[in-house]
Amino acid sequence: MATKKKATEAEEKAPKTAKTTTKKTAAKKEEPKNIFGSKVKTLFSISQEAANNAQTVNLAGDFNNWDKEITVMKFDKKTKKFSAEIELEKGVHQFRYIFDGTIWGNDPNLPTEENDLGINSVIEVK
Repeated sequence: MATKKKATEAEEKAPKTAKTTTKKTAAKKEEPKNIFGSKVKTLFSISQEAANNAQTVNLAGDFNNWDKEITVMKFDKKTKKFSAEIELEKGVHQFRYIFDGTIWGNDPNLPTEENDLGINSVIEVK
């Protein structure tokens, strides 16, 4: 009988170990899906024509405390577009372009939304 008791104890332990392993595996699979706090590379781009033929374009928004000097966009002579790629938290962000350091403008291809400071372009990062 002692042998049967040991076999039964071993069998009881095996399913518990398997369940524990399954839970650990499930938890590991869920970790990459956790998107809280993750950032996504986001490309901002505007043609020189849409930028009122500006010579310089900067980017300001809720993601850089509306600082019009932090994010300078690069100009591509071939495409005649200004662009900047920055990492943003997932969610909705408001922003504006600054043409030649003084003129604030919106992106003609994106929706707009009003806040306390005015009407801004809106981008949703997923």
